[in-house]
Amino acid sequence: MLADRTPIMAEDGSRVYSIISLYDGEPGSREQAVKSMDIDVTNLCGSGYTLNSEISRPIMNRIGEVTSSRLIWEIKCDPKTETAPALQ
Repeated sequence: MLADRTPIMAEDGSRVYSIISLYDGEPGSREQAVKSMDIDVTNLCGSGYTLNSEISRPIMNRIGEVTSSRLIWEIKCDPKTETAPALQ
């Protein structure tokens, strides 16, 4: 997964990233890329997230055959909630 190094800050203070993953034409490879991206984005945000957009772009060789594809997500991390201090 490739992510923007510096997120865009939304008006509400949450972070917005553009995330890219590659997948090939094998059956199930796109679904596996989506699962991996979900795990990576959850770890990146440290909380939940909202998928703002999803684009799939083919990568072609010089004779015009699609060799793989780029899956591009724009995500917005959910604002982190403050945890209440533990009672002692």
